[in-house]
Amino acid sequence: MSAAETTRRNTEEGMGLFKAAMLLFSLLFVLLVLAFGVDWLLRTDNFPVRHVQFEGEFKHVTQQELQTAVMSVVHGNFFLLNMDAIRARVEALPWVYKASVRRQWPQDVYVRFTEQKLIARWDDGAFLNQAGDVVRVSGNDLPAGLPQLEGPDGTGPQVLEHFKSFGRTLATAGLKLERITLTPRRSWRLVLAGGMTIVIDREQPGHKLERFARVYVKTLMPLASDIKQVDLRYTNGFALQQAAGHSAGLRAAPARVGKAGSVRMGAADKG
Repeated sequence: MSAAETTRRNTEEGMGLFKAAMLLFSLLFVLLVLAFGVDWLLRTDNFPVRHVQFEGEFKHVTQQELQTAVMSVVHGNFFLLNMDAIRARVEALPWVYKASVRRQWPQDVYVRFTEQKLIARWDDGAFLNQAGDVVRVSGNDLPAGLPQLEGPDGTGPQVLEHFKSFGRTLATAGLKLERITLTPRRSWRLVLAGGMTIVIDREQPGHKLERFARVYVKTLMPLASDIKQVDLRYTNGFALQQAAGHSAGLRAAPARVGKAGSVRMGAADKG
């Protein structure tokens, strides 16, 4: 290898090392600038939250209630806000069903909420919302005429689901369900408009109620005012209890359901 080639090769290697060093220096400089920039952005005193905006129905929830609820968690740096904590504070208000929170550039927080929709009364003084959750709310404009639902703790969604299902079945027979109770033994007690009570056990309650509804339309509808209670806790029939002060020819014995939907009074097997 000639001296000229050796010199050229050494020069190229030196330039390569210089470029590599400059590139490394540039990367370190950029990283340093980014680190200082991030540190500056995330300092508590920089970019404080300017406004908190709320959007919702405002039928039972007030602006003041919302502001008070989030006051202790909406502070400090805009980028370090705990959005889950803000949402939890809003949803902790009795009349708030769900809430969502997002940052709104440059320094605002946007909170959107939906209010509780009361579907039914629950036990003593509480309500069920649209998800079947038990809520305790107060106010001067609470909805009137809500159905009454009752059951063991934690059964709100189950009772609400059966109230809707049983209500649809009874509606096909022109009957309206006003009250439903799930007992600790998981049997059902239904109270209809007009005072008729229906008792169903846990075994195929929907099927048994559908069978009764068909028989009621075909046979029992003219005698509705004479029926106090219907006991559907039988495998192949049901029992009717006569209302006091009426003298229709109803017997308390279980009634068998024939193939054509007629009622034959007599013995039946209780499940």
